[in-house]
Amino acid sequence: MTTIRCPACRGAKKLPKLGGMIGECNTCSGKGTILAVDKPQTLIVEPVESNADIIKAVSEVVPVSNVEVLKPVALPEEPMIKVDGKRAIYKRKKASK
Repeated sequence: MTTIRCPACRGAKKLPKLGGMIGECNTCSGKGTILAVDKPQTLIVEPVESNADIIKAVSEVVPVSNVEVLKPVALPEEPMIKVDGKRAIYKRKKASK
């Protein structure tokens, strides 16, 4: 069997992994070469047909509902609470002697 250079690590046997830590290549198990028959194949993805005609047909079939548009409701105004130094929520700790 013929061997070729590993396409993942390019023959370096180690490469950066999760977190940037250097580790052994998973494709070649740290050997640097793989069998020619094990080389990953590139997939050619065919473009998907336009689905505009399907969307148009569905939009014509589905009836549009007569739902009222909800208007935003204003919240009642709450009175402003005046906070002075005596009524502060958090008080400073007094220095203990």
